[in-house]
Amino acid sequence: MAPHNRQRPRQTLPDALRALALISVLVVNAIGYASAPWGPTLGFRTPPDSAWASLAQGLVAALLHGKGYTTLAFVFGMALWLAARGRPRAEALQRGQRRQGRLLQLGIFHGAFLYFGDILTLYALVGRQLLRRLHLPWGAFRRHLWRALGWAVLAKLVLLGFTLVAAESPARADTPSLSTVQGAWAFFQLNAGFYAAIQIVALIVGGPVMYLCMVGGVAAARLRLLPHRRWRPLWRRGLRLAGPPLLVLSIAYGWAWAAHGAATDINPWIEALGDLIALPVAACYLAVVVLASDGGRARWCGWLAPLGQRTLTLYVGHSALCLVLLLGAGWALAPTTLQTVLGCLGLWLLALVAARLSGHRRWPLEAWLARR
Repeated sequence: MAPHNRQRPRQTLPDALRALALISVLVVNAIGYASAPWGPTLGFRTPPDSAWASLAQGLVAALLHGKGYTTLAFVFGMALWLAARGRPRAEALQRGQRRQGRLLQLGIFHGAFLYFGDILTLYALVGRQLLRRLHLPWGAFRRHLWRALGWAVLAKLVLLGFTLVAAESPARADTPSLSTVQGAWAFFQLNAGFYAAIQIVALIVGGPVMYLCMVGGVAAARLRLLPHRRWRPLWRRGLRLAGPPLLVLSIAYGWAWAAHGAATDINPWIEALGDLIALPVAACYLAVVVLASDGGRARWCGWLAPLGQRTLTLYVGHSALCLVLLLGAGWALAPTTLQTVLGCLGLWLLALVAARLSGHRRWPLEAWLARR
């Protein structure tokens, strides 16, 4: 019998989606980095009275906030299925567990030493639970998808309650932040302590949502929802129905961030609105990309794909760069909100050029994760 050929052509659309979603992660992490861990998610507006800073913060809220990590989780699920298909179940499980174990190690290191808001830890823990269900018969998998949706809705309601309760506890003026803490040891205590403290909360309120996104990604890969033309009318119909109301809500959310006083906390109901619409808006973004790229056949997908294959190194490297440039343990620079956003976009473009010039060579963390 001829040996099984495991070398399949790599799909460009998941890689392009991963590259695009990372823009959201880089920008949102950077503008909130200096005020973290107790400050607002999108940071304090700098300068406080700047119209440009207000505009930049509002646009980030409306267009990017909460959309990147959910899209990445969806693509994560797609990648799990694409890597496992055609392999014996035992081999696929062993290979997947090895990669998830390494991802967990990297997440712990990244969360403890670089950025308390690490998402890799959650991806590794949640993704490991999905590995044994990749090859379920479609009927059983579809029922599992509906159960995952129910748990995700419940988790969103719990998060809403946490948001409103936390708003009743006013922030202390003397609360330390990453931009004010001095020295490597003080930074480690604050960053690692907060990272450890939020993992349980992240699993409770974030885990079910991440799991839903990953299960959705597996379902999309199994059904070929993204590349196959027969699903195109479904994408168009969903976008026509959900797009206009979500656009209005996104504009309202962004305007609320831009209009609120720089010296006051954002209204908790506004935060709740942003969290509730993030996943549906991310789904609309996905529909737009699928339709605009003709299921990944457009040439621009090929241009983005090399960066999508190297997002792990860029994600961790971005955190290290923020630590050196923005934090009290580093150079403690204080760029404006607009400068921070533009700087992240510039970094993403530089990384895109570097990825295209890298050819078939993996970047360090991708090479380590793929090592046998």
